[in-house]
Amino acid sequence: MRPALRYVSSLGVGAIVTALAAEFATTDHLLLISLLPLYVSVTSMILAHRQQWVSLSRDTPDWSARKRGAIIGGMGAFTGSLLLQASVPAGVAGFGLLLLGMAGVVADVDEL
Repeated sequence: MRPALRYVSSLGVGAIVTALAAEFATTDHLLLISLLPLYVSVTSMILAHRQQWVSLSRDTPDWSARKRGAIIGGMGAFTGSLLLQASVPAGVAGFGLLLLGMAGVVADVDEL
């Protein structure tokens, strides 16, 4: 994907996520400001390394990798649900940070 198209797409995703979170937010308006750059950078990294993301779903990991994935997914879901109960922007930011960590690891693996 061309970089200009990737950046425009990323800005669109970031704006949509921020607008949706702002629609349901009653507090934490400062947290809303952080959602735009967070989701722009996450979307850009995912689009830049999309082939690696697709290949990860096709690989059959061993049992230890599946256990780690289950633990991480369970803790992410538990923490995300608690963050959403606190406020919608906090939950959206928590999910974005989870994606940012995953995108960083995929980008590092893709560079190897």
